[in-house]
Amino acid sequence: MDLEVRHLRLVASVAEVGSLTRAGDRLHLTQSALSHQLRDIESRLGAALFLRVGKRLVLTRGGQRLDAHLRESQAALQRTVDALVNETGAVHGLVRIGVYLGFPRLRLAAFLTRFRARHPQVQLRVVYAPQEDLNARLLRNRLDFAFALRPRSPAHGQLQSTQLFEEALVLVASRRFFPRGFTVEQLARAPVIDYYQSDPLIERWLAHHYGERAVRPQVAIWAATTDLVLDLVLDHAGVGVLPRDVAAPHLRNRRLIALRTARPALTDWIWLNEPRGAYRDRTLEVFREAVLRELA
Repeated sequence: MDLEVRHLRLVASVAEVGSLTRAGDRLHLTQSALSHQLRDIESRLGAALFLRVGKRLVLTRGGQRLDAHLRESQAALQRTVDALVNETGAVHGLVRIGVYLGFPRLRLAAFLTRFRARHPQVQLRVVYAPQEDLNARLLRNRLDFAFALRPRSPAHGQLQSTQLFEEALVLVASRRFFPRGFTVEQLARAPVIDYYQSDPLIERWLAHHYGERAVRPQVAIWAATTDLVLDLVLDHAGVGVLPRDVAAPHLRNRRLIALRTARPALTDWIWLNEPRGAYRDRTLEVFREAVLRELA
């Protein structure tokens, strides 16, 4: 059997993206050339590496074993390279960061800009995805860290979670939508912009502030991200719950108005999830220290 490094890169790329077209774009190969090479690899191994499930290519059991060993070897090689480079004192390498879909982009952009200013030789790769997907990527060594809305679940014992910061949540509408302010009774007749149908934030906000007296408004749009909820509220599409830091500039310039109650604000904790006991080179250690110093 005579496999070359390029064959291993091909297998790893297809396994990561699940598509010949996307893997071909990454490797600068046509789909037909990639398909031909993949068949050649499987012929040399005498075993199928992928199965087609719907529109995706998924690894067979043998393919999973090969992919796992490839990732271990790649990680070991990267650790050695990073250690050699970092002996010079400069922090150098790649940090792969997962971010849940609702994370405020301005806070993230400000932090990443500061970090890059201090460490210009570090490359940052950001992936936005639902939290369960981020946890799965952490466990498969496809991410180094993930900013999460919840800590790891008991089922994810290989992960560890660190509390970062608490964000207050406010219910807001545009002043054009409610020129004189609004009440919870008016909210019952207003369209709501929320995040996920599986976990309506509006219901949690109302239960926190009004308990059993909470109204049940109609959710008009499930928007998933904080930025889209903000834009829709500013465009007068309805009311929505936003982190106070995100809403604050628009409350100050009077584009938005908040529904105020006698109860303290509902808050969410933001967490840093990461593999438990995983090797971290100096670059990852420096990044983690920066996160804890500036965001915790």
